[in-house]
Amino acid sequence: MTDAFDDERSTPPEATRIDPPRHTPLWAFLSRLMLRLEAWLRSHGGRRLRTGIRVFWAAVTAVGILLLVGPVINAPLTFDDITSSAKDAAGTWIAKDFSAEYHVQQGEDGRLVVAVTERFTAVFPDDVDENTIERVVASQYEGYDLAPLLREARMDDRAVAPRVTATPTRTTYSIGGGERLTGSHPVELRYDLHDLAFDDRELSSELPYQVVKWDVFGPEWPHAVSSSSLRVIVPRGLESAFVRQPAAGLSWLLVGGSTTMEPEDAASDPLIYEITNDQNIPPHGSFWFTFRFEPGTFAMPGPSALFFVQAFGPFVPLLLLAAGVLFAFAARAVAWADERGRAWFVPESQPRPQSSVALDARLWGARGTAALAEALDAWRRNPSNPLLTRRLARAAHRAGRWGDVFSARRSFRFSSAWREQFERELRTIPRGFVRDAFLGGGFALVVLQLGLTRQLSYQSALTVEWWPRAAAAVAIALAGVIFAVALSARPLTRAGARAREHLLGQRLYLERTTAAERTPLRSPELPYVVLFERPRAAGRLVRELLEREGIDRRTGADPAFFGRGRIVVRALAVAIVGGALALAFLTTAPTSAAPDETAVLDGVEGDYGVAVTDADIAATLSRNDDGVGRLEVVETLKAEVSGNLRTVPQITRVWRDVVDGRDQGLTVESITVDDEAVPFEQTRRLGHAVVQTRLTDDWSGEHDVEVRYALERPVAAGEDTDRVTWTALMAGWSWPWTTVDAEPERVRIALTLTDGVGEGLTSDSGWLDSTPYRPDSPPEPLGDTVQRAGQTVISLDARAADEGTSGSRWPSSSSYAGLDLAFPAGTFSSVTTPGLGHTVWTALPWVAGPVLGAAAVVLGLVGMGARTRVGVRRDVARWLPPSTIVAQVVLIGWAAGDAASEDAILPVVLIPFALSVLVAIIAYVRTRRRGIVT
Repeated sequence: MTDAFDDERSTPPEATRIDPPRHTPLWAFLSRLMLRLEAWLRSHGGRRLRTGIRVFWAAVTAVGILLLVGPVINAPLTFDDITSSAKDAAGTWIAKDFSAEYHVQQGEDGRLVVAVTERFTAVFPDDVDENTIERVVASQYEGYDLAPLLREARMDDRAVAPRVTATPTRTTYSIGGGERLTGSHPVELRYDLHDLAFDDRELSSELPYQVVKWDVFGPEWPHAVSSSSLRVIVPRGLESAFVRQPAAGLSWLLVGGSTTMEPEDAASDPLIYEITNDQNIPPHGSFWFTFRFEPGTFAMPGPSALFFVQAFGPFVPLLLLAAGVLFAFAARAVAWADERGRAWFVPESQPRPQSSVALDARLWGARGTAALAEALDAWRRNPSNPLLTRRLARAAHRAGRWGDVFSARRSFRFSSAWREQFERELRTIPRGFVRDAFLGGGFALVVLQLGLTRQLSYQSALTVEWWPRAAAAVAIALAGVIFAVALSARPLTRAGARAREHLLGQRLYLERTTAAERTPLRSPELPYVVLFERPRAAGRLVRELLEREGIDRRTGADPAFFGRGRIVVRALAVAIVGGALALAFLTTAPTSAAPDETAVLDGVEGDYGVAVTDADIAATLSRNDDGVGRLEVVETLKAEVSGNLRTVPQITRVWRDVVDGRDQGLTVESITVDDEAVPFEQTRRLGHAVVQTRLTDDWSGEHDVEVRYALERPVAAGEDTDRVTWTALMAGWSWPWTTVDAEPERVRIALTLTDGVGEGLTSDSGWLDSTPYRPDSPPEPLGDTVQRAGQTVISLDARAADEGTSGSRWPSSSSYAGLDLAFPAGTFSSVTTPGLGHTVWTALPWVAGPVLGAAAVVLGLVGMGARTRVGVRRDVARWLPPSTIVAQVVLIGWAAGDAASEDAILPVVLIPFALSVLVAIIAYVRTRRRGIVT
């Protein structure tokens, strides 16, 4: 029934109207959906339906738990699985004379069809008790449906009708199934595979192509093979679309080999490629072939439905949780909103009958001022009580300050007045099917997402490695939001809305009567003035009134309160440790060993396969008319290039072009192979210059390679000298130039100084003898130099066969190879100097420890003056020195992790650390609280 006060005609003339909330169309639409769903569910069932919904979410949770802790679905075989199956190879039938023929065909629509013919002899040892021969064929591959179609099956030279079992990813042909099989049984299978190609990219050259790549044995082959052969028949018209030569190979665990496939007759049509193997292959071996074609050679359908399920199915719980967040906020804004009371309110000069300041504070939502209003109301009733006076003064001191945020919210929520709202039916807890769905679904979907994350961690081929964990983290966060919204909803009832309207009237009356300016401390109106004020303003108002009453400011002294200073001290302590951790984990200390060539090339595709047997590295240092130095280098390499590799071998070179923070401006000008220019790309990795060719096809055999590069800024300013440091070979240089069949045999390094530059060489010049661990090692003497026609030539010629012999100059693979030349200052113009950032960065490992140690000592001594008094100074002594100690531990590992026991950096960082530990212990002991501080 409509309340009379809601009638427009009965609205008092002095009333202030309350505009109804205006929700966004989205919130209103989502809320209507939930309300209709709630009404429909209530009309179609009660407790039984509600229990059924809870059981459903419990079942989803159980599935998630099973995925989280149960067996892994389609778990890949482990190393132990494969090796143990090899030991028990005779435990099942053995395939003898396995042969497979693949006839590549292209239909009129451009689609690919591969007609497969497999023949093998299944040999059953006497102790094997089996009655079925199973052949498993993949039916899903790289996101496409292969649609295997069996054309014919024969066993013992008779046509048979095998049992076909299909799963979403595999098709199994089972032959036999009656009596136990013994002896040898020839088997022949003929079937078609559709759309076997997929788009891929050559890793080293980044060239896109369509690839037909197939494992002859299939996704599951637990049988040993005594001999095997492979034949691939390709229409001659497709030869022009080859991107790389076809390849095939065998592998088992870490053992394998591959070869380039050549047609039996290059003039035939079709082309026939065949490879045979007489070696025995253990179970779970791999026998594969790869044909790469130009992009678009075959018309491909869209991805299969299973691909979308595998690719996007794991996101379904996450998407449902995201939708749940929207519905939860919509429910909070509309469905679980406060009920409407009257559409207006009038000024009220008195509090509601049978109410209290504490209860009204909860109805109003005065989280920041409730404690102060309650303390003021309690003191007003008994102003002579010193404990109540101190409580009021401290509440006024705390109100509105950052340190009071958590305690104010805690007292607001856990007060008996909070429970009183529900006892008087002023607020209610929303219940029903929708809320159950939020709580049950949020938990169940998170568990399901975690289970999927665990399952996908074993299926790296399905997805990027990091996203399942990221999806799980986001799912947990979304579920937390849903729980927070659903569990914190406490809307006002109609009676509660009326009560809040009365408070609106009180606030209006107090504002009109300027109560904040005229109300004395003992006035019954003052608690409500405080209630409606902003927390900081309310605290300031009460403190001024306390001073007028003659109450000493020290009454409100609250040393245990977390004010701004104490919060800053704790935040600074956390920031010091966090900064040290970030520095250690995100950067490499300049005192740490620089990476060698193998570290720089780690993860670079195509860096293996080019063996350099002879390297002739010739450089020329010249000076133009303006005195600017330039270093030009020509590397002439004799290379033996391997074939049949997974990626196309590329010429890959690494140089140290930043020395002591000075960028030498290395630029690669050209790379030629057998006097023909080849494409290349220059990049940077781990602070070094890297260049790599972009050859697109195999180029196995012996080749002459020439690499030309220049250092535009080779001259650096030293102490009263101009220095030129040229690193011809990086530490670890021999590893990328070594293959299974070849390795470096001869190295020649020569530097020619033109224009009379060599006449100014000082005695500090020499061959580099530094390593990434000891970059400051002095150079070795130059030895004999050759002077001719105003030019100075410095060179060495070394052979690997002489390594270790007396006088051998073979470059050590653990050291840099090159020259460090010193000239009188002014020999060159436009010399480079390290920037301020590099200078600071270089000094940081040496100064960070002493600075933090000194800070710990100073802060500990300053804080000791606080003794046992709670406050900022005591917190400085008890928080900052320990945090600097933890930071020093982190930075010691960062700065001196590669240091030897005799390195100078060790005492530099350890002595301040020891002093700071001593001072921190003393400060901690001297600031102990031996009693209760009030």
